[in-house]
Amino acid sequence: LQFLYFIGLVYLSKMRTLALVLLSCGVASACNGGPPTDPDCQNIDLGSCGTACCKMLFTYPNNTATQVKDSLFAALSNGGPDGRYAWQTAAGGTYGFSVDYKYYPYHYVGQVYHTTPMPGQYVQSGPYRDTVNFVIFTEPSRNVTTLRAFSISDINGALGDNGMNYKTIMLAIKAANIAPATSAHEDKSCQIVPPPPPPAH
Repeated sequence: LQFLYFIGLVYLSKMRTLALVLLSCGVASACNGGPPTDPDCQNIDLGSCGTACCKMLFTYPNNTATQVKDSLFAALSNGGPDGRYAWQTAAGGTYGFSVDYKYYPYHYVGQVYHTTPMPGQYVQSGPYRDTVNFVIFTEPSRNVTTLRAFSISDINGALGDNGMNYKTIMLAIKAANIAPATSAHEDKSCQIVPPPPPPAH
């Protein structure tokens, strides 16, 4: 009986540890509104795509398109860094990314879902979900591998995303084992909005 009691204590301890790990991952992967303490939650988008979205461009001058694809795929497999990414099947039947199109300058396209670990304020069915699309190509002018990442809120009426689309992209990029040389906004989406000027007296 003492042995069984000891086994029970070990099991409960491990379950508490797992719960704390999952909780910390959930907090780290969500922008919950209010004054952002996470720098990756400061890029709030206000309906740039008819709903909240974010489009970013990353360059990898020292890596091939296949290396960038493999690194990103590995980083987001099995749930990714927060356990909330899920690769989708491509049109050709491959999982995560397409086969190499070899249609210069384009190589790979991929899609992953990311579920925000907090219940939707206005949706009783559950948490929010973002869809992230990737395209990996070679810039002809510089012969540099480039990754375009586009995240969009799947819910209707996301006027303001608390910075979640930008964070969803950056969490994925930072989880990969190769770092981009540069990053840039490809349009006016998900940029830090400066505070309004004080009212004139």
